[in-house]
Amino acid sequence: MASVSDVAKAFAGVVEDHKMHRQTPGGISKNNASPAWLFAQLAKERCAQLETNDSFSPSPYGKKNEVQQWKAEGDTWDLLGRLYSLRLQPSPDIDSEDTEMDGGGDTGAEMEMDTGAAREDSAVATDFTRVQELMGSDSLLSEYVEVRRWLEEKAPAFHPVETRKGYLFYTRKSIRDRKTRADVSSQQAEKADNTVTEADPDATSRQRKELAYEDAEYESGLLRTLYEYVRRGRVGNAMDLCAESDEPWRAASMKGGLLWRDPSLEPEGDGDDMPVSAENGKEMVDRKPTHTAGNINRMLWKQTCAALAHDENNDVYERALYAALGGRLDEVLLVCETWEDYLWAYVNTMIEAKIDNGIVDTNALYTPAQTTSLDHIQSKYPPIHDMAHVFDSLTEIDSTVLRASAKQPFHLLQRSLITNDFANYTADYARRLRADDMDEEERDLLRVVVHAALYLSELGVDLPKDAVETVLQAYISILSKDHKELVAVYITYLPASIQTESYALFLCRISEPVNTSLQLLRLAERHSLDVDAICKRTTQLISDIRKVEDSPDISDSAGASFVLAEPVEAITDEENELIRAIEWVTSSAQLYDHALFEICKLVRRFLLRGRTNAATQLFNSLPDDFVQQDWIKEAEADTVSSPMASHFQEYIHLLSLCDAYAYYATWSETLCKRPIDSGAQGSRYQALWLEWKENITVATERASQMFRNRILDVDWLGAPLGLDSTAANDMDTSGDDALLQERAQELECLRELYIPETVFRLHSILFETRDALPKNLKRSLDLAQLVADESLGIYRHLAKASLLHPQGRLTAFMGLMRRSAFEILRVQQESQPDKPPMMMDPAIISNSAF
Repeated sequence: MASVSDVAKAFAGVVEDHKMHRQTPGGISKNNASPAWLFAQLAKERCAQLETNDSFSPSPYGKKNEVQQWKAEGDTWDLLGRLYSLRLQPSPDIDSEDTEMDGGGDTGAEMEMDTGAAREDSAVATDFTRVQELMGSDSLLSEYVEVRRWLEEKAPAFHPVETRKGYLFYTRKSIRDRKTRADVSSQQAEKADNTVTEADPDATSRQRKELAYEDAEYESGLLRTLYEYVRRGRVGNAMDLCAESDEPWRAASMKGGLLWRDPSLEPEGDGDDMPVSAENGKEMVDRKPTHTAGNINRMLWKQTCAALAHDENNDVYERALYAALGGRLDEVLLVCETWEDYLWAYVNTMIEAKIDNGIVDTNALYTPAQTTSLDHIQSKYPPIHDMAHVFDSLTEIDSTVLRASAKQPFHLLQRSLITNDFANYTADYARRLRADDMDEEERDLLRVVVHAALYLSELGVDLPKDAVETVLQAYISILSKDHKELVAVYITYLPASIQTESYALFLCRISEPVNTSLQLLRLAERHSLDVDAICKRTTQLISDIRKVEDSPDISDSAGASFVLAEPVEAITDEENELIRAIEWVTSSAQLYDHALFEICKLVRRFLLRGRTNAATQLFNSLPDDFVQQDWIKEAEADTVSSPMASHFQEYIHLLSLCDAYAYYATWSETLCKRPIDSGAQGSRYQALWLEWKENITVATERASQMFRNRILDVDWLGAPLGLDSTAANDMDTSGDDALLQERAQELECLRELYIPETVFRLHSILFETRDALPKNLKRSLDLAQLVADESLGIYRHLAKASLLHPQGRLTAFMGLMRRSAFEILRVQQESQPDKPPMMMDPAIISNSAF
């Protein structure tokens, strides 16, 4: 049985397994189980589970309410399946398509005209034949009968009265006892006792007296049971109970509703049997007899039923019993308690009236008895024409409880199905959903509305597409929280133009591990969604969300807010989200080309904010097989004739920067481990010094080579990318000059930020290791030649002013050069004591330069 958490999965399983292209026009799948029937079964299972397990609800009241909700849902699915299996059947020979459920009902004359043509071949038609023709020609009447049958079958269980043999046992005993009393005359006994003196069915009405108390109690229970049977369409059970309780006359009085038929007047094969549920209940199955059967004076019988119902001296349930049998509304309403009871009463009355009008035929072989003597018994309610009229009449009943029940969400939904107005119901539900104008109970109906809309849409029922899209999107939003694996099932029912966007928006909110994300992509592929387009759009959406809030102003060109992050500094949640966004476009090797563009764009964004740590983590998160051999071949060919070559060159340059700064961090950490000479244990210090010198030598060589060979000597992010070539117009941003220009501005800004910073850090590496590696002092001064090299143009980046360095950084670089020069002079003087002393301390000169 389905638990609460499994309900959504179970419904999605039905949707997935019963694609509507496998359905017949009547909505029945190949295995004879329509989705509506399966949904109803799921609701019934859940209801039964709640009733048998106390652990599902924190309180008895809450559990009871939940059980009622699931029962109402199961009933609703059953109703939907019944009605649309009728509505989607091929049209009958007599067209009734122009008759709307919410329009005016057929009058008796109209029905007679509709059925007259079908009876031209038969000189005489029985009531049974006429009703058969009527049910075949009037599809709306068939729906009304199905609604009545549904109301009868869904009525709650009741406890029938027990069977008791011996008709009026206590009353007859009282009569006998009274006659044998010696001390009281019979006349005095009659005056002293209000009990009837004769034990026949009419004694109470004839003598205006009562039955014995025990018999009166039993009769009251019996009459209520008989009505409850009729209310549930079980007239056969009611008649059996009468016979078993020694009241066969009452069973005979109820059997008058059987339609008159004569097998000699019925063509062979023309309806050998017919359930009388079309009139009085499914239990009365009228099979083709060998002789005449039924009641030729059915109208007289119905008028007699009306007379019994109209008599206020009779028990209220006896009145309701015969009113229901005769299709009279007045007395049935007296015992109605629920919305379903009232609806059944009106529908039953409407059906009986339409059948009565349909079987009127003055040219019949047998003329029924006249009912003029009973014509004074008229209903105070006007005739009911159609289902819309039924529901309008219900609103006029002065009952607060009924009005409240009629507004219950499931009753409103059931009304829309019965009146064939589900399209307007869906539109109104979607409107209130968008306006957030509904209570929690109505919101709980969303799952039902969505699946009903999907089912009916697939069956060809015309529903407002925007409304279906609204409710479906709302349901997808709910599934995206707790049932992410089901989202793809329902995305496929959205318009094709928004499926990619909707699934990408869903994936944007995913924070689960990579394996879970990949599973969601596999589910999308399983449901024939465009996975590649989804991955691209997901990455783009996440990038666009963060772009406005964290991107610096490119026009500042190394703005004042730029701060270079330390490699060990943790990345922010927003940066981690952006890095994880790249996982979508690296989930498949087919997307690696597109991923290259996205990676370069994101790394540029990180580096513009000084977040080398985030850029490094992004590179480290890429798949091992990300770099493609085709990219390498194009790069080795030293050509930028394709957009891929240009972006791969950019990828290499950006990765080189991150690697170089990582080596610099290692060098800086090694430098800080330089041993300090404490004056004691000289041999120990010497050993530590030699070990450190070896380590710093390796770290210095690696870091300095990375800075020179991978950044400063290769025109980093410059000409090798080919942005000035004509091929740039054919890149991923082809046709979008703004994006192409944005990339060029970002690359230029990165050069202005990181080339000067790299020069200063390279000088720091060389100058700070002059004691361990004396040759580095000269190399630190040689940086002036590198900066002055016109082919590289590094001096232009040092000279350019920015908000952070209004005077540029060339002056600061010259100070570093002076510091190196004076340090060289100091070293030379110390090695040649005869030279004159320096005029100023090199450290002072260096500090004044900054």
